[in-house]
Amino acid sequence: MILSKKRWQVERPDAQLVQTLQNDLQLSAIAAKILAARGCTTSADAESLLNMTEANIHDPFLMHGMAEAVARIQQALEKNEKILVYGDYDAGATRF
Repeated sequence: MILSKKRWQVERPDAQLVQTLQNDLQLSAIAAKILAARGCTTSADAESLLNMTEANIHDPFLMHGMAEAVARIQQALEKNEKILVYGDYDAGATRF
């Protein structure tokens, strides 16, 4: 077995904030902890994240290279080519 030289750093959200989110939004403890870890500092922040609409989402075409990527995927679909999607280890670390 290969032992990692990395150490996990587990965030411990503010207990009072977690309790407030639980009470105000009728959430489980784990859901409230996740919201707090995601940066929600108020019940309104958490409510906004939980009830997101299209108006809250950024235009994906603002991302560099998106138009080219979409064109290439469309070309692959038209030619019945295989598509490989690759992302680095922190590809999901984008903040809201």
